[in-house]
Amino acid sequence: SLATSVLTMCIMISCAIFAAKMNMNVVLSLLTLAAGYGLQDLAHYYTGEPTFQGATWGSGTSPMEEAMSLFTMHVYYLLPLILDVASENMRYVVALSPLMVFTYGNYFIDSHCTGIPHTFQKDRMMKGNLSSAEERASLECIRQWAVSQNPPKEKTSHWWVADLGKDAHDAFERIEHSDTIQKIFQERFNKSDGLFSSGYKVDVVRGMNEVYISGPNRKGTSDEVFFTEHIDGPYGFFPFASLYRCILGLDMNTEISTIFTSYEQRETVQTGDFVAFDFHREPHLIAANNNAPNKDYRIVLKLHYVVYPSSMAMFGNMLHWMTVKYNEAFRALFLFTLTPSDPWSAFVGEYLVNGFTKLWNGVHKQIGLANLFYVITALSLAYTLNNSMVMVLLTSYVHYCRYISTYYIRKNVNYGYFKRDAFFFKTVSMIILAYFVFNPILTSKMRAEEFFVLYMPQILLAAFGIFVSSMATVALGMSGTYFGIELGFVKADYQFIKSFPYNIFPHPMILGQVVAFGTLFTIPHMHEGVVCPVWYIPLHIALYLTHMTQEIFDYHDGTPWYK
Repeated sequence: SLATSVLTMCIMISCAIFAAKMNMNVVLSLLTLAAGYGLQDLAHYYTGEPTFQGATWGSGTSPMEEAMSLFTMHVYYLLPLILDVASENMRYVVALSPLMVFTYGNYFIDSHCTGIPHTFQKDRMMKGNLSSAEERASLECIRQWAVSQNPPKEKTSHWWVADLGKDAHDAFERIEHSDTIQKIFQERFNKSDGLFSSGYKVDVVRGMNEVYISGPNRKGTSDEVFFTEHIDGPYGFFPFASLYRCILGLDMNTEISTIFTSYEQRETVQTGDFVAFDFHREPHLIAANNNAPNKDYRIVLKLHYVVYPSSMAMFGNMLHWMTVKYNEAFRALFLFTLTPSDPWSAFVGEYLVNGFTKLWNGVHKQIGLANLFYVITALSLAYTLNNSMVMVLLTSYVHYCRYISTYYIRKNVNYGYFKRDAFFFKTVSMIILAYFVFNPILTSKMRAEEFFVLYMPQILLAAFGIFVSSMATVALGMSGTYFGIELGFVKADYQFIKSFPYNIFPHPMILGQVVAFGTLFTIPHMHEGVVCPVWYIPLHIALYLTHMTQEIFDYHDGTPWYK
């Protein structure tokens, strides 16, 4: 049937992607094939079910030609037949397999990622300096060529690599393939990320590389985009692969800086300095220091590299092509709105370009596309299996795991994304908790007045616990709450908080939450296992207490503060 054919395609695509990501060698592939074959026979032996092979081509009674024909049919139709007789729920799960792989690929975008949101995530920004005599000579060659074009100082100017003079063009090519830049990428994207992968490949994206001379910030044109927090590209949802923009300075710039809000870092690139960041995922903005204005042109090279698992060139090539085409289209739109000549171009620049830029940046900064896909996948699986506990298990405890792993590892953390992800998944978790607590009202089994009168003591005590926890957040501040001191983003003494509730309760943020959860657990429908699983709240408390113990003993990959 058409449905079976579509399901077969879904599972084959998913298997092909995983096989490409694993990139196993011949020996391991043969061992895996043998193991699969053996386990299949073991299953038949255990269940007493006769095999198709034993009844047909493997029986020894068929001629060779007929046996080979039956074997081919066996291989070709086995998966569709399994799917055809599978339960309806399992067929739906198979249909979701591309979505699951897509979500996994949105988390697994470099060799330090695990493919799930529960674990520590390192920062993905890279920086360095081209300091060799050959590299500096190439930079100076490009700069001299750019200055010789007499670009206007009142606006930005751009030249693609193909537009450069021969000497400048050759110098640009040497910079593109600089050993220093390649080494930085190799350190971030290891040549091998384990037994199942041959590592990552880094390709130059020539169609986007350019020489850029910056101009002033002009209100009301799309130039304003760059002085507003933004993400350069729209393909932050692309799985497994990344496209990096590398900003390389050609002069002693003192005025223009790039602020990377996720890392709370300000980078002012000067001659030879470069900073590389994910073109489609990294929020940033341009800032001008009016107290240190540039005395001459500010010239930078914009280099671009697409990075992808070496066994998954399809994803890298696709992202490469799509980003080049997007960049060409956006450049045309940018130039159209750069100097508005009529109300329409002014409207496009002010509201469409700048407005969409702010919206897209907000989605990335507050939610994260990978997190959104993860929740959609969890909801889809729960709906497909008709089991809400799938959603509960996959989303309720993510933030605890992230707390514990980030607190432990600490080094090179992507701080902005850690705060975003922890807050987002805690919000999802609290929504699920509220659904369970107020389920009798939501399902019309109890009137709201009756519910609040009956469980007023529990509600008041839970509210007190939440109040104490909230006041602890106010006392610490948002950055302090999310390990800003431990991670080095907040400069303060470990025991600097003396105000309420820290002057009364030890570890009030966690204890307040534990009190709230423990109190809610005494409400009958929260522990009877009908509306809410018996383990739901105890697991919340256990994970909170685990993290509190970690904080008390300052258990991390380093020396505890009290030592």
